[in-house]
Amino acid sequence: MRELQLWVLPNNGYDTVPTMREHLAPFRREHPGLGLGIWVRTEESMWRHLFRLLKNPRQKPRPDLVQIPSHWTGTFARLGLLQELGALDPALDLSRWPAALRDHCRAGEGGNVYSLPWWIGVRVLYYRKDALRRAGVDPVSDLGDWEGLRGACRRLAAKWKSSTGRTHPVANPNPRESISLRDVAPCVWGRGGDFFASDGSRSLLQREASFRGVVDYFDLVRNGWMPLKGPSGLAPRDLFDGSAAMQISGRLPRGLPGRAVARRAAERAREELGAVPYPNAGGRTLLTSQNLAIPADSQLPRESFALLRELAFGVSGASYAAAIGALPSTERGTDEALQGYPALERAFRNSLDRARMLPSIGSFGTLEKVFDRTMDRLVQEVVGGRCDERSMREELIHAGAEIDYILSLSGDGA
Repeated sequence: MRELQLWVLPNNGYDTVPTMREHLAPFRREHPGLGLGIWVRTEESMWRHLFRLLKNPRQKPRPDLVQIPSHWTGTFARLGLLQELGALDPALDLSRWPAALRDHCRAGEGGNVYSLPWWIGVRVLYYRKDALRRAGVDPVSDLGDWEGLRGACRRLAAKWKSSTGRTHPVANPNPRESISLRDVAPCVWGRGGDFFASDGSRSLLQREASFRGVVDYFDLVRNGWMPLKGPSGLAPRDLFDGSAAMQISGRLPRGLPGRAVARRAAERAREELGAVPYPNAGGRTLLTSQNLAIPADSQLPRESFALLRELAFGVSGASYAAAIGALPSTERGTDEALQGYPALERAFRNSLDRARMLPSIGSFGTLEKVFDRTMDRLVQEVVGGRCDERSMREELIHAGAEIDYILSLSGDGA
């Protein structure tokens, strides 16, 4: 029996594989002679494994379909790792997806398509109404900008304690409980800064506005308001399980559990949920897309494209997004999904109106890794009690120089 290998990110935590198997049951019934192997990789391991495939054509196992953050598309397409999807479907039309998502499906200025959107996220600030009431925080008047968020964190740290005994006002949205480029992006944009020049030719990390945006986000961890990963290595806790009062997130609440007791508890927790747009005084927030791509050396390209269509197109894509609390990648699907959350709909629609994606730069995946290594070093400085604005500025200057060198080699923006 031929077997397709699907590599995905941990979209649904420990339930990623069961959710995928349930979602793909109709596809498996329609293709009885085709096996399906599902592998879950973290972003870090996915990046490493894909580069290993480039370096060693004989490396096993090899995927037939992979999930990647959309801004990795250009990097891996230019390295020759990804199949050009128009060769498998000459009628492929990107107009079914919003214009903002289309550049991340291509590599450079050409029209060739190398990945397709699967589901999206747009960052908002969630809060628990009961926790904010106890601390005397008004979400409308106090959570409109970053200074208001700081004030709310001070009050929550002093007056609120979670049901688990934890006292962090804000959950860390990073699955590694670290800090990444995607975490700080809305803060940088809210300050009027950016990561790269508009033509993609050089870094702007040394600019004061960009630096101030990074400092804003780091204030959450330097002041003890947002947790960093502890030595236990346990999975991070968050607002949705009662361990924080606020959380920045790009997703809707996940579907309610089937078991009666768990379902009632989840319903009670959801009644206390509210959301406001990202608190950067009306600045841009982050729109992300998770895409699907077929490796260029897949031995089953037609079957892989059939699986891609099953996952990414129409009703199937929307139902999977609902299962993991994500937004469907089409405008119609997003509209229908938000209608099911009237208490959250306004915040998400407002955020979608002012959302932007990370820039479409061919080497962006590599540049992101440089920035995230810098963030990891700064996080270690925070843990060691050594992080101050001088050390942060030096680290960003060094990162900017490395980014400029990579851009000069890659020809981006030339």
